[in-house]
Amino acid sequence: MSVLCSLMFLLLEMFLEVSASYSVSGLYHWVWYQPIEHHALLGQSFMNISGISAVRCSVRCLSHHGCFSFNYDHINQVCQMNNASAEHVCDNLQGMPYFSYCDATAKPMTCQISLDENCTPLKDCWGFDKLGLEDGSIPDESLSASSSYDLIRTSTPAGGRVNKLPPDDDTIGAWHSKVKDTNQWIQVDLGNPTYVTGVLTQGRTGQNAQWVTKYKVQFEPPSPACLFEVKDKTGHTQIFDGNFDRDSIVERRFFKPVLAVKIRIVPVEWNVVIALRFELLGCK
Repeated sequence: MSVLCSLMFLLLEMFLEVSASYSVSGLYHWVWYQPIEHHALLGQSFMNISGISAVRCSVRCLSHHGCFSFNYDHINQVCQMNNASAEHVCDNLQGMPYFSYCDATAKPMTCQISLDENCTPLKDCWGFDKLGLEDGSIPDESLSASSSYDLIRTSTPAGGRVNKLPPDDDTIGAWHSKVKDTNQWIQVDLGNPTYVTGVLTQGRTGQNAQWVTKYKVQFEPPSPACLFEVKDKTGHTQIFDGNFDRDSIVERRFFKPVLAVKIRIVPVEWNVVIALRFELLGCK
């Protein structure tokens, strides 16, 4: 009887894995786990399973009523099933080389990610569309910043749009932070989960030689409500080269797309002061 039960369970698992490969895995067509690479949820694991693939790990998690997320150790091929998700214990999500963290809830795709991790079109999506800062389809209230200059002249996050010109002589032609340090940022709330693939940046319009020369990008996925940094191909935080003059638009693409509800630009180095205009690229 035990042999029969084991055989039935194996057949069920095989069926679920075949189904998963077309419906919930990150490498397939309709919905996928949004993995957070080089991270793991610590202190929540209730079961470790060795010697299985990431796909089979996702199947095991989906079929277990107590599994809300999982960590996958790519080096040792160990599946760690968690009794909570980072959405509820966000502080426990920590950087861990060679690990991937995945929520157990499959998320719908707005743009297909191919096996080489490039963003390829679904319908009219070509992967590097402007997402709406320049044309105003992203409203002013969706932009925020750590600080904005407001002494002799004023600056607002809404002034940080590519090719945006100031409406009068009292307004600065860019987002200009009030403080000059590496804790400053400008952020866009995208409203809905959106695949973001890159950034366009520009300096301050006018006679002032002010622009950002280096920056990093942070994003908030649909879940959990935490900020993560865009990584390079080695898994380290990507420091992007920015501008070299006021008006040239510089395009920088991510190593792979990120699914985000918020994007934050964090200047790291700048010429004179932090002054920035920008646009996001992605699957519109």
